[in-house]
Amino acid sequence: MPFPLSRTGIGLLLTLGSAAFFGVYPAAARYAYADGANATFVMLLTTTVRMLAFCLFCAITRKALFATKTHTLHGAIGGFFQTVSIVGIFGALVFIPGPVMIIIVFSHTLMLLLYMAWRGEVRLDAVTLGSTLLAMLGLTLVLDLWGQSANYSWLGMGLAFMSALATAVRFYVYGREMQTRNPAIVGAENFVFSVVLLIPIGLLFPSVMPHSMAGLSWAMVGAITQALATFCMFYGLAALGAFRFSLFLKLEPIFTAVFAVLIIHEVLAMHQYLGIVIVLASLLAYQYSQARRKPVPTTAIEP
Repeated sequence: MPFPLSRTGIGLLLTLGSAAFFGVYPAAARYAYADGANATFVMLLTTTVRMLAFCLFCAITRKALFATKTHTLHGAIGGFFQTVSIVGIFGALVFIPGPVMIIIVFSHTLMLLLYMAWRGEVRLDAVTLGSTLLAMLGLTLVLDLWGQSANYSWLGMGLAFMSALATAVRFYVYGREMQTRNPAIVGAENFVFSVVLLIPIGLLFPSVMPHSMAGLSWAMVGAITQALATFCMFYGLAALGAFRFSLFLKLEPIFTAVFAVLIIHEVLAMHQYLGIVIVLASLLAYQYSQARRKPVPTTAIEP
């Protein structure tokens, strides 16, 4: 029997799933790196698994890929920005600490807010801007940014900013394209091009696999959870739109911290728990303000 659930509610659940699955990846990748894997192997493995997952899903459900020249062109553009985002993240990690990279990359939400407000697609009010900035502040505490050295590589920060800009562009492009197209098809087409564009990197910087089956297993766990997260990401983007999805994806580092505790037994400091509370409060405040602004139509979801 169908039950009513708003489009926004579906999108928020998908975004929550995306953030949770993305949150598993860092802990799994740490085990792979500790077992001898290098960044090239992890990058190519995760991107290829994501591409295969989308293509397999489209094949099983009989969804045609690259049906028109326009779709192919959009896939190439999206795949390019996906690749730039991936390369920027992995490249930045060579030069700057992970928490610094994450904070810079997550500035894509502010970029989207300002751009979409300029275009009149979202309202730039005190609650929206305040929630965005407060979530960023909370993430600096969750990621223990204030405990990092202040001497950062300009090249590393530049690569992270490049990734943030590419992420903002692809979120916006995906959000608009999926207003009329199936998210799985868009995802498959983009990742086909992304894998092709990453081949030269694999040739320039050869992959090094983990030394043991345990390390390879953790690498596969990371790749599979990335694929699941990306499925949720595309469908969440289609339901929520670029800005709201980007804002609620701030939950990802919270899940990363939680899984770091559960999987690799890290211990969180009190200010990290405070950061989690701040991020959650900012997102709840934003969602409450949006819920009061206008009623949301419901969609029937089959069990």
